[in-house]
Amino acid sequence: MSSLTELYQSLILDHNRAPRNYRAMPDADRKVEGYNPLCGDQLSVWLKFDGDRIADVSFQGNGCAIS
Repeated sequence: MSSLTELYQSLILDHNRAPRNYRAMPDADRKVEGYNPLCGDQLSVWLKFDGDRIADVSFQGNGCAIS
């Protein structure tokens, strides 16, 4: 297996075990929800803006490790 593939798999597994920004954001400016009917993955993403700049982002979801 190539070192790039190993690095990619390592990062995916690390983020699956300890997701960053995994939380709801009640005061978000935008929220979008997605559902993949082929595999059942569900995802919600929240954004908080500071003018035209993204100040904060968070997500919650259910699915495989890569999602």
